[in-house]
Amino acid sequence: MSTVKVAVVITCMMLFLLFHPAGAIDIPVGTTAPGFALPTIDGKLFSLARYRGSIIILIYWRRDQPRSLLSLKDGQDILSRFGDRGVKVVGLIANSDNIDHVNTILKDNKITYSVLLDSERQVFGDYGIHVYPSTIIINREGRIAKGVPGHALNYRQVIEAHVRYILGDIDEQKMHELAFPQKKIIEESVLTAHRLYNLALKFTDDGFLDMAVETVKKSLDANKDSAQSHILLGFLYLEENNANTAFESFNEALRLEPDSHDAKTGLGGALILKGDIERALDVLTDAVSENPYPEMTYYELGRVYELKGDKDRAIEMYKKALQEIIHNKLIPSIVSRCR
Repeated sequence: MSTVKVAVVITCMMLFLLFHPAGAIDIPVGTTAPGFALPTIDGKLFSLARYRGSIIILIYWRRDQPRSLLSLKDGQDILSRFGDRGVKVVGLIANSDNIDHVNTILKDNKITYSVLLDSERQVFGDYGIHVYPSTIIINREGRIAKGVPGHALNYRQVIEAHVRYILGDIDEQKMHELAFPQKKIIEESVLTAHRLYNLALKFTDDGFLDMAVETVKKSLDANKDSAQSHILLGFLYLEENNANTAFESFNEALRLEPDSHDAKTGLGGALILKGDIERALDVLTDAVSENPYPEMTYYELGRVYELKGDKDRAIEMYKKALQEIIHNKLIPSIVSRCR
């Protein structure tokens, strides 16, 4: 199967498993927050049930991501101002490697609240975490009050506004005014770009690759800052064996979203086509690190090791790709539906 077809099949699988409205988590507001008891990085045990009656702010973060660090700092600021009113802030990380580095980050940035180890990805799965960082506010009754994906410019205002609303300081209207001081208006060009991107995905899925290329180009004409459109165009160029243009598309996507695993995976595929195997190995190894859905990256790593003549490592990577797919409990009908 060609690179772009593999990419589309896996994308379809992920869309089937993960499709959701834009947000931090899968759980709707008002739902009881799933319970958990996890160890802290200093060896203690944190149980969510123990803090029923408090307002809990959970920050799921990554130690190698600047936006995560900003969320941690904002969480510390919220704690310093509302901690004496029953507000608790808790950090969570999925990767337990290099705890010393995590401790250094917390110490250097004067983070005083607990950080938990979600090594088995219990919270990640139960809450349906989509992006790093993800912030979840749980009210005194133990229900989800708000999920905040990423770290936008108004991140702190959103968190503070919802905390003050739960505390009873402000009403709902005031909460929205504080969280969104200027109502965000989605430009027609952005809507057009999104519609064309989805149409390009459909053409790709149906095998009309020339039409897909033209359509995704029109999407970028409408909104040149769409990282997902640059990524799709890059994979389409890979299908045409157009390494240099694919390389440019993935680099532009990474300029817009430096942490995009998909863009890094595509960049690795372009480097393979360009014959830069060692650099491809570096890029793909970075792409697979802490990637919750690394199927495509493992596949590309298999290609790299195959080209290097390391058949054992190639087989290992291909097996990892298959294991990730099987782990997600996909069935053949889903795969065939995407082809």
